[in-house]
Amino acid sequence: MTTAQARAFGVARLLRDGSYIRAARGLWMVVGSDPADPGTRVLLATTAAPDDAVVGGWAAARVHERRRLGRSEVPQFDGAWGSPDAPEPVLLLVPPETRLVARPFHRVVRTPVAAAERERVDGIEVTTPLRTAFDLARLSPLPQAVAAIDRLRALRLVDPDQLAELLEERRHLTGAARGRRAVALSTDGVESRQESAMRLLWCEAGLRPPTSNAVIRDARGGFVARVDVLDPDVGLVGEYDGAVHASAQQRSSDAARQQRLERLGLVVVRATAADLATRAARAEWCRLLRDAHRRAEPRASAGAWSAR
Repeated sequence: MTTAQARAFGVARLLRDGSYIRAARGLWMVVGSDPADPGTRVLLATTAAPDDAVVGGWAAARVHERRRLGRSEVPQFDGAWGSPDAPEPVLLLVPPETRLVARPFHRVVRTPVAAAERERVDGIEVTTPLRTAFDLARLSPLPQAVAAIDRLRALRLVDPDQLAELLEERRHLTGAARGRRAVALSTDGVESRQESAMRLLWCEAGLRPPTSNAVIRDARGGFVARVDVLDPDVGLVGEYDGAVHASAQQRSSDAARQQRLERLGLVVVRATAADLATRAARAEWCRLLRDAHRRAEPRASAGAWSAR
């Protein structure tokens, strides 16, 4: 709450008895709250925001994502796609004439938001899915923009053709050209931001865009594996190993799975968070990928496997 709200509600004493801690000048949060939690960050950004402010970007995407997910599913939009150690501020869209004090936990963009591009969800004014995708596409770095659009497409929240059309209509706005490129690089069927990042690196390595989450079958039509990304023309598979792959049992399962794929003539290249963490690491992984592609081309075998 704000200092002004505490006084208006007659609970200013709570700000002095240790029940609250200062989050920023004139803004307080309950002791024990996690300032890195996405929900807490949205509350901090909106508590002192003017009435005409609209939440956009990752925070709006998280609101729409939560409505699509089951209760047990964890939203992917958390404002930390660029760097977990430096989470993104909450995007607040306000009219050009609105005055708003700068805060470390929000980013202010002064731009009109039409009534048809906003809605109230759980007491928060947020941009609609299409407007949310529009701002994510044009205001985010390209890797995050592609991953965000991939996720919104997977949730069936955004039509890429409508998004591309909107970016073309508003091509005079900041980042619209980058946004159109992000839409062109996005695809359906992606299940995680790591898959998006790996697919972008695939293109950065100079290879054709791969297919996401393809099902590999043997010559008799039997199921072999569902792989993260695949170049079906040469039989090159890309797999991302996240934290779930760290156990000895999972590593053993992964090794057996890879053997089954390689026996069919497929070439498998794996990536981890370390491979995506720095420019040098990404460049080295691209080199390994190109080497794997050269090995795969002569080994491409007709009839040993199929994918869909």
